[in-house]
Amino acid sequence: MTDRDTNSDWKEIAQKDPYWGVLSVDGFQGVALNKEMSDKFFATGATYVSSLLGLINKYLTDVPISGRAMDFGCGVGRLAIPLAAHFKEVVGVDIAEGMLELARSNAIKAGASNIKLLQSDDKLSQVTGQFDLVNSFIVLQHIPPERGIRLIRDLIERTRVGGVCSLQLTYARERRFLTHEAPRASYYRRSGNALTDLVASDSQHPTGTITMFDYDLNEVFAVLSEYGGHPILSLPTRDDGHLGVHFVFRRAR
Repeated sequence: MTDRDTNSDWKEIAQKDPYWGVLSVDGFQGVALNKEMSDKFFATGATYVSSLLGLINKYLTDVPISGRAMDFGCGVGRLAIPLAAHFKEVVGVDIAEGMLELARSNAIKAGASNIKLLQSDDKLSQVTGQFDLVNSFIVLQHIPPERGIRLIRDLIERTRVGGVCSLQLTYARERRFLTHEAPRASYYRRSGNALTDLVASDSQHPTGTITMFDYDLNEVFAVLSEYGGHPILSLPTRDDGHLGVHFVFRRAR
């Protein structure tokens, strides 16, 4: 099976279902939301940012409101817009130009003139400088770990020493999702607790499919240990059968 081109998936999602792609909740489908659903959508972002900053201020450090924040995988601006009320500058990055266009429009409507929006790539090549807060929530789970681990390291390195990094990812899923992996191969063999694909296939789900990837937490913690101080907050997440963890920590070195 060939590597999944998740960048193309998200460019397609940005054109057809941008809000639902960011937050897969009934009522957020389509390319535009009515005022009621738009208010509900962005209220979830405000709630998240308030909770995150509360955790940081309580357990880690005072957040400098004169500083800079980055939201990696900013989508349509759900988190970047409320972050803009707490930081002098917010940089939102996303792989899909369609998402960035909507984020620009939404930021203007919200009066958030201190948001800078950039197209992302695996090296964050358009992003300059360091940040007091780097955040990525319900984004890395859509990026294959062989790329995502490198991005995690790069995101931490974009955080200034003493600043805070907030990263969420998934590491396991319910067994019912095995059926979604049927196109990988025609057969499989069980060896104890391991499943081995047999007769691999190049068949894939159509472009625009939202894919989920599980990370090896040993590998993630190995990266965090290179940079993180104490404590590292580990907050469990669970979304429709996907188990995840939200790490919030100060960069110590």
